[in-house]
Amino acid sequence: MIFHFYCNKGKDLKKCASLIDDGAIVIFPTDTVYGIGCDPLNDDSVLKLFKIKRRPLDKYLPILTNDVTNLSQLVEVTEEAKILIDHFWPGQITLILKLLNNSLASRYAFDKTIAIRIPNNTCTTNLIKMTKNKLLVGTSANLSEHPPFTNINDLKNSHLQGYDAIVYEDKERIRDGEKVRIGGGRAVGGGVTEKARGTSNSSIPVSTIVDLVEINNPKIKREGIISKEKIFATLKENLL
Repeated sequence: MIFHFYCNKGKDLKKCASLIDDGAIVIFPTDTVYGIGCDPLNDDSVLKLFKIKRRPLDKYLPILTNDVTNLSQLVEVTEEAKILIDHFWPGQITLILKLLNNSLASRYAFDKTIAIRIPNNTCTTNLIKMTKNKLLVGTSANLSEHPPFTNINDLKNSHLQGYDAIVYEDKERIRDGEKVRIGGGRAVGGGVTEKARGTSNSSIPVSTIVDLVEINNPKIKREGIISKEKIFATLKENLL
């Protein structure tokens, strides 16, 4: 049985958060592509998610959270991280940071470092806020090596099976037993803030991944919506 929830219904998000706490795998909107995730501290759920995506176990998963304060006891927030967080979060930039406490490491989701971001999507951050651990795996809702999607109608062509729930944007409804969008374009659940805007060399709206584990040596692991030039320029302008 697959549960269906709507972003604009608080009771729906609360029920969905409870399912996540109990180990459910959920498909949800973000400010980039649709994501699929679970509680990253629940190893059984994470292992199930790897199987759903047919993802190699040696490829750790990106994590979403809803508030910067959740990072204080989780990762080392360097000066470079503070600058990028201030300028681009919530938004389409993922930061790889070092865990403060190895006991927090997940067996499958992440190890001594974690790739984390706050998405610019009110629906998803509200959902995360209602979960017990205030964390959610935020990998794209597609089979490994297959393209992600930004329209929920494409879910039926994704060949994903085994998930427990879907969270729909406010601009989606049911027609003839299927979920369809009202109007065109891609909803981003609250809109993209000016500071989250950037340039992209890719037709797929993925986040840019920046490795900040080494002090004073930021590395672009994947260039997405926010360009590497914008990231390095921001760091240069704000580092003392």
